[in-house]
Amino acid sequence: MLISRKNVYRRLLNHAVPYTRRIMGALVCMILSSVCAVVAPWLLKNIVDDVLINKNLVVLNLLAVGLVVLYTLKSIFYYGQQYLMSWVGQRVVVDIRLRLYDHMQRMSLRYLYGSRIGELLSRITNDVAILQNMITRSLIDIVVQSLSFFGMLGFLLYINWKLTVLTFLVLPLAALILDIASKRLRIVGHDIQQQLAGLSAIVAEALSAIRIVRLFATEEQEYGRFESQSRSHFRALMRGVQTNAALTGIVEVILISALSVILWFGGRLVVSGDMTPGELVAFLGYLALLVQPVRVFSRVVAQLQQGLASAERVFEIMDTESEVKLPENPVFLENLRGEVEFRDVSFAYNEGSRVLEGVSFAIRPGEKIAIVGPTGAGKSTIADLISRFYDPEEGIVLIDGVDLRNLDLKTFRRQTGIVPQDPVLLKGSMRFNISYGCEDASESDVEQAARVAGINDFIISLPGGYETEVGERGVTLSGGQRQRIAIARAIVRDPRILIMDEATSSLDAAVEQEIQDAMRKAMAGRTSIVIAHRLATVREADRILVIDRGRIVEEGTHESLREAGGLYSRLCDLQFGENNGKTSG
Repeated sequence: MLISRKNVYRRLLNHAVPYTRRIMGALVCMILSSVCAVVAPWLLKNIVDDVLINKNLVVLNLLAVGLVVLYTLKSIFYYGQQYLMSWVGQRVVVDIRLRLYDHMQRMSLRYLYGSRIGELLSRITNDVAILQNMITRSLIDIVVQSLSFFGMLGFLLYINWKLTVLTFLVLPLAALILDIASKRLRIVGHDIQQQLAGLSAIVAEALSAIRIVRLFATEEQEYGRFESQSRSHFRALMRGVQTNAALTGIVEVILISALSVILWFGGRLVVSGDMTPGELVAFLGYLALLVQPVRVFSRVVAQLQQGLASAERVFEIMDTESEVKLPENPVFLENLRGEVEFRDVSFAYNEGSRVLEGVSFAIRPGEKIAIVGPTGAGKSTIADLISRFYDPEEGIVLIDGVDLRNLDLKTFRRQTGIVPQDPVLLKGSMRFNISYGCEDASESDVEQAARVAGINDFIISLPGGYETEVGERGVTLSGGQRQRIAIARAIVRDPRILIMDEATSSLDAAVEQEIQDAMRKAMAGRTSIVIAHRLATVREADRILVIDRGRIVEEGTHESLREAGGLYSRLCDLQFGENNGKTSG
């Protein structure tokens, strides 16, 4: 859905308001530069009438010096307008890009996971770049050429109003063509940016899944997708080129036709004595210069339409509100005790398909809880709700007796830690990754967290120690090493609530045992929630919640649940074998 032009212009102007003084300075330079440009053809009249016809050498000398001074001043003012307007334009674009990035950081996960990351990247890079070109170049051209246009129009009326009226009889036709073309270019501009976003999305997907692509030998398939999208983008570009080229050519033909008529009519006025030769030369000089603003307008129309299309795509993202609303008067829990309670919580990622249904449970401070159940039962959703990545559709989540929706999220999240199933490491050093999100962590804090996670010995064995660079997404490390770093990152902030979400599900048995030892140390003295599909990690839990189809169906210790013979017992039999599971219980 397109945002109205009026709304786009208003929002762009609002971003420019803080830089009003520089804009005013640029406008002054534009006016003076345009004055210098407009005065120049008037000197042609004096050269023809006073110098060539009357043979006045004094006037010739003055005009020669005057031209040099005039264009020197024009160059100075041109520099001022370009620098000041470019500064403002670049600053506005930086502000918009920063606001867009900040907004994307706060958008709901439902929206982000439902979008192609490449398309979002395209909006913050390609669309903003086109918007930047529109602000820093097109708007300057509009103001400067408009001032020149009306200045020249004034001189034309002064020289001969009849010729001027004749000249501008063709303008309504040119305006109609510009209006039709601008609507077409706006549609084409949207299409171009959409196709470019598709290209970015395909590249982002292919590179992020490069292992899968090579494993399944689908390089040619991915190349085919990229080639098809490239052709679509090329066709969209060429539609824009065709429209723009046709617009420029048609307008130029109209203007040249008008010039021919004026030359014929003006020549007759000179012959009849109603105009001097100098006035006709000056008039034609202004008309020749008048072609430039009109030609620039036709080009700027295309740039403006593409820029507006990009602005709409950028503002569309910025207008998308996060489902997780920040409270107006947040509650700050500076010293979290770690009490967690779900009261009749229901939740669905997609409308009509609930993942959780009426879930209720309570966790005491310092208690170790395990949540188990079949794949898709809703285990990880509970972790997402505790972290407030989403809000429940029904019911409430309480932290220390306070509705999570009323808490200050930053304060709360700084006191929680989570170890995901597939930990993501950032490009940077080992120390950076462990202390990420905890800037005040000292070197000893980082090293102590690494010891608890069982990764310290590995790190100090590296040539760079804690300053060793981690590859993109940690691909240079094994799964167990990434998991340990994730554990260290979670506990370096000394969280009161620690969530282990399938932290060992992708590891082999030997590594899993090592990670369990690290987890056991990390969870000591904290409210801990272990979400697991593999049940070997949950036997030591104070309580185990068994969830199935979005509901808690069992609750108890490992031994009591085994004796009950319910779902948990059946899951144990499937994983360990009936005899092994029972004897080990």
